[in-house]
Parts: sequence; structure tokens; C-alpha cells
Amino acid sequence: MTVALTLLFSVLILFVLFLVLSKIKTPYYRVDQQQMIHVLEMVLTGQATDNNWQMTFGMIIRHSPELEIVRQQCLDIEESHSIGNQMSPYLFSEQGLAQLSDVLVELKALNQ
Repeated sequence: MTVALTLLFSVLILFVLFLVLSKIKTPYYRVDQQQMIHVLEMVLTGQATDNNWQMTFGMIIRHSPELEIVRQQCLDIEESHSIGNQMSPYLFSEQGLAQLSDVLVELKALNQ
């Protein structure tokens, strides 16, 4: 009798555990148009950190081909106009900031 109760409680606990684990979703980080706009505006005003930049533009965007194109443009600008860890609050040279400003205008024009 105790073996049957132990088995029943074990099955019940496993069933409840399975239900709980099936309802829990894995968190994910998904970059959207508004976040890209916000980070580009921060970069242009000298408020962004390298971490802000990397968290937004460092990951491939699979859910939106248009945003992936914008991300690639930003990475191309980073490659040629990043000024690194200097004393300036800006992450990019003046030319890079001008190009990022153009990208920001294009990004705001997208219908996402």
C-alpha cells in the first residue's frame, strides 16, 4: 500500500513539474525599430556607451530584413569611423556621426 501511494505521489509530482516547466518560456532579447532609434539618438548626442551600441547592433536580426540592413549599415560605419575608448563622449568621428544621422532618418522612415 505504501509503495502504491509513493508511486502515485511521485507520478503526481512529475506531472505538476512537467506542467510548470512547459508553461515557462525562455526569455529572449529582440531588437526593434524603436530601440535602434533610441540608441542612434543616444550615440548622436554622446550619451551612448559601447555596451549600448553592442547590445543593439552586435546581434543578427532575423525577424526583420529591413532592420538587418540598417544594422549592417551601422556596422559598416562602425568599422570605418569608430574612435574607440578616447576621452570623448562620442563613439564615432564627425563623419561617422553624420552618416549615422542619415541612417537614423532612413530608420525613422521605415514602416515597422
